[in-house]
Amino acid sequence: MTMSKHVSWALAISLALGVAACAPTITSRTIVVAGVGPVEVERINVEVAGVDPGARIVAVRQGRFVWDVAVPEVFGDLQGIRVGDRLDIQRAEGVILGARRARKGARPGIVYTDTVGAPSFSNLPDKFVTRSLTLTARFERFDPATGVVDFVGPAGPRSLTVADPMIKDDLRRMRRGDMIELSFAEAVYIQKY
Repeated sequence: MTMSKHVSWALAISLALGVAACAPTITSRTIVVAGVGPVEVERINVEVAGVDPGARIVAVRQGRFVWDVAVPEVFGDLQGIRVGDRLDIQRAEGVILGARRARKGARPGIVYTDTVGAPSFSNLPDKFVTRSLTLTARFERFDPATGVVDFVGPAGPRSLTVADPMIKDDLRRMRRGDMIELSFAEAVYIQKY
């Protein structure tokens, strides 16, 4: 192997490791939720990048990804949260409630709505709060055979499983690169550590 080939391999491996280190680190566990079925409870540890107590928004960062998180009132006021603090966020996604093209010029983001009554997350601990949200993301692909939609949102690349036949039909009409809005329910628990 020549020196330039050796250096090229070393550079390629370093770049691959660097890219992997930039993606958000999310751990998960699966639980069965009444009315929903198997649900992944994701856990992500993030650093606070900004706080807007009046709007109840905390900007969080992990690696190169920064996104806003709406903190429900049940978790208290945000006066004790400072830039640089660490948060532990646990969330469980329910079913996808809708999918459509986003308006022209839309950028990745998340809009939260108040608590929702369905689907029920009755098997989760009491500390979780249920709400709905609309996620704006760049559509990557949809596999009708598996029901998995891939997209890139404000927290990076993600995949979700779609069960509803009408939503699957909507996703079949999307093209790679389209900005889409996905609406779904979630249960969330946010804790400072």
